[in-house]
Amino acid sequence: MTSKIEKQTFCRVCEPSCGLIATLEEGAITALKPDRDHPVTRGFACHKGLSVLDIHQDPDRLNWPLVRQGATLKQTSWQEAAVAVGDRIKALQATYGDQAIGVYTGNPLAFNSTAGPAIGSFVSAIGSRRNFSSGTQDCSNKFAASEAVFGSSTIHPIPDIAHTDFLLILGANPRVSHMSFVSIADPIAELRAAKQRGARLVFVDPRLNESVSGLGELLQIKPDTDTYLLAAMVHHCFSHGLIDTAVTARYAEGLDFLKAFAADYSAQKVASVVGLTVDAIEKIASEFAAADRAAVYMSTGVNMGRQGALAYWLLYMLSFITGNLGRQGGNKYAQGFYPAAKAGATRGQAPSFEDSPYGPVRKIRGSLPGNLMADMILNDPNPIRGLVVISGNPLLSIGNSQLMKAALEKLEFLVVIDIYPSATSEYAD
Repeated sequence: MTSKIEKQTFCRVCEPSCGLIATLEEGAITALKPDRDHPVTRGFACHKGLSVLDIHQDPDRLNWPLVRQGATLKQTSWQEAAVAVGDRIKALQATYGDQAIGVYTGNPLAFNSTAGPAIGSFVSAIGSRRNFSSGTQDCSNKFAASEAVFGSSTIHPIPDIAHTDFLLILGANPRVSHMSFVSIADPIAELRAAKQRGARLVFVDPRLNESVSGLGELLQIKPDTDTYLLAAMVHHCFSHGLIDTAVTARYAEGLDFLKAFAADYSAQKVASVVGLTVDAIEKIASEFAAADRAAVYMSTGVNMGRQGALAYWLLYMLSFITGNLGRQGGNKYAQGFYPAAKAGATRGQAPSFEDSPYGPVRKIRGSLPGNLMADMILNDPNPIRGLVVISGNPLLSIGNSQLMKAALEKLEFLVVIDIYPSATSEYAD
């Protein structure tokens, strides 16, 4: 008789970590479904989490290491692969120095609790400072801005959607891509509930995205101009006395600097840049400030722009000066059970920039900008000669794929650790 048991588990694809129930028969997983008794996600799981079983059972999945023999990759043992990789890394570092090895980590490991310590131990062991991650491509602006404002890269006050009266959403399309950093399993359900409760939802986007329909209204701006809109809103709040002076008097430092900065970005100055009328900019600023409880949120549509860090700083400033930062219905820091603030604390240290052939460069959460990786292979005086890619596909995810292709071809040694072949792994040893 076949034994069948159910075990609780959870999804590792994104922040909410939705609860799942796995069915096991004779030790093998045969089914995966949402956990309806989960106290937080309450039976919700999106198609990504529910597709994990298909990936687990996919015949195209890589279950064994492959080593290049001529033009093809042949199966080898884990022991042989580990020894071969270790020997090649040691040989390259013996010849060229520790910095001859680079490490790139992709997004799929972001929510795997064991991956971070394991990768950190590996990087420490090889002694290289040339570490890159996909985070520098899509969200390091948030880490940098939070360091500057709160002294910790891991403090991110999120919109209290359940209690807000006004939600301003910039560069996000939750109906298609959910909402990053907020740890909400079913954001559309939350947004729909907010609207039914009477909250106003305003989407700031260059296009009429899929989330606007049935949920809110669109403030259609020109691409990559969110920073100017936010600056103009901050300016309008100062110039029209819409500041929560009780909050700023108690908590603000450098308020005069913020006011002086925003003075250069009046609605009259930025209207043609943003693609909105002066009245539209001033109206949205006034309405945000007048709301009893207002929250603001931005995602990768802004993060990956040219001024993502500045935009995120202005988001915080708008929330703060209107008295909405850290209060119910505004933007609140959800502490959770993990000491995230302490983990990302910079302890008052100024960002450490290093001179490089590409100008001053700093790391964000231990990672160099991913868009420098190809140049550090091709053009650096002390180039990267061996690269370890962990759960990532930089040939497709980093801009200028032709430059990255040339860089991968120049490497003396490439290791790709993944569960599927990829465009990057085609160049792997």
